[in-house]
Amino acid sequence: MNTAARRAITLGVAVLAVIVMVVAMVLAPRFFTGEPEAFYTPASAQSAEQEPVTVSDLDSNAPEPDPAALTAQLDKILADKSDGTKFNAQVVDVASQKVLYDRNADAKGAPASSLKVMTALAALDTLGGDSQLSTSVFLDGNTLVLRGGGDVLLGDGKSDPSQAKGYAGLATLAEQTAKELKSRGISEVSLWLDDSLFGDAHNNSAWDKSLFTSNNIAQVYPIAHYAGRAGFSTDTPYQSDAAEQVRKVFAKALGASIKVNEGGRGTHDGGEQIAEVKSAPLRQIIKHMLLVSDNYIAESMGRLVAIKRGIEPAQNGQAVADVAAEHGAEGAELLDTSGLAAGNKVSPATLTAVLRAAATSPKPELRELLYSLPVAGYSGTLMQRLGQDTTLGLVHAKTGSLTGVATLTGMTTTQDGRLLVFSIFAHQSNGTLAPHKPTIDSAVAAIRGCGCQS
Repeated sequence: MNTAARRAITLGVAVLAVIVMVVAMVLAPRFFTGEPEAFYTPASAQSAEQEPVTVSDLDSNAPEPDPAALTAQLDKILADKSDGTKFNAQVVDVASQKVLYDRNADAKGAPASSLKVMTALAALDTLGGDSQLSTSVFLDGNTLVLRGGGDVLLGDGKSDPSQAKGYAGLATLAEQTAKELKSRGISEVSLWLDDSLFGDAHNNSAWDKSLFTSNNIAQVYPIAHYAGRAGFSTDTPYQSDAAEQVRKVFAKALGASIKVNEGGRGTHDGGEQIAEVKSAPLRQIIKHMLLVSDNYIAESMGRLVAIKRGIEPAQNGQAVADVAAEHGAEGAELLDTSGLAAGNKVSPATLTAVLRAAATSPKPELRELLYSLPVAGYSGTLMQRLGQDTTLGLVHAKTGSLTGVATLTGMTTTQDGRLLVFSIFAHQSNGTLAPHKPTIDSAVAAIRGCGCQS
């Protein structure tokens, strides 16, 4: 690893405690996936000034853990359980690329939401961390066309650049539109909804119907507010037709000064663009997605990757797998890009390859991916896990939970200062929800605490 890459990794390790302390979360359980949900502090919250942080590079000569010593510890923790739960895992030293631990790590299984690290890599690499998604308004005669460009985090109010959710606001878009219409002497329009970007890829046949009734996902559209939910809070239910709801919110805001009649829906070519709002930069959207494990955002990102690569939006799983393979993370068989599909087949070795590729990438947005993951004991879906003194703030990882499946994929540094990435899967055939999370956490604590010298 070159000096610049080491410094980028070191900087994040040293300052992550400062970064995450300004994020306050409230957790709420999900019915099906078992993933806790998170909220940001209000934008008006003030944080105390911090002293400048002095950092130094990781010691490239720090001793590597002895694979035999680490294996002895982890094999004891990850032994098969009496209830039939089996574990697959891999631990890799990032600097040397050496596999330090391998427990059937090439065996493929359902990754659950750990899959989102692969979706994040694909989106950031394909679309770019600084890219923004446009929601625009076109005028074609007396027809006003509201066109979705993939932003599913629209807010109902004015644009709020302090956060990813609501960064682009429908009230702001309506104000811009009304001003332009008035300048042209137009007082009445029909409002057409162009939500055609994702084609017919609103659903996924690989998703169990219970995912919809348990409020884990909804029909996916390229224009939505609050990631497809009825309101800002992730406690609020998903909407069956988020795109139509956006049209209603926009029409109401515009209707304060312009008479709005309902128009058609679908592809609408032509017209002149008269207003536009843009999403938060993609790196912020991805961080939010990973922090709260947002399925709707992950599915929209996968579709955008597919479109950018010139294939059908419904092939989003294949598109993300192809990008991952280009980074050395081969072999994924994906039915979706959120991890909700129980039929996804990914190995721990593939996910550690994703993290190694991100950590050593020349692209800063990919290196940032690891530091966008939830932080042990502090944020997102890890807020109530790994909170003991030995791991608090020192593990970044993506959780995953489905019936019969628990996964954890992330990074930590050893006591001796070696940066390691890991991925651990627990699978149980009898259908228990997210089996043996404490066992996985014990394994990660052992990795973090490892001196592991022979």
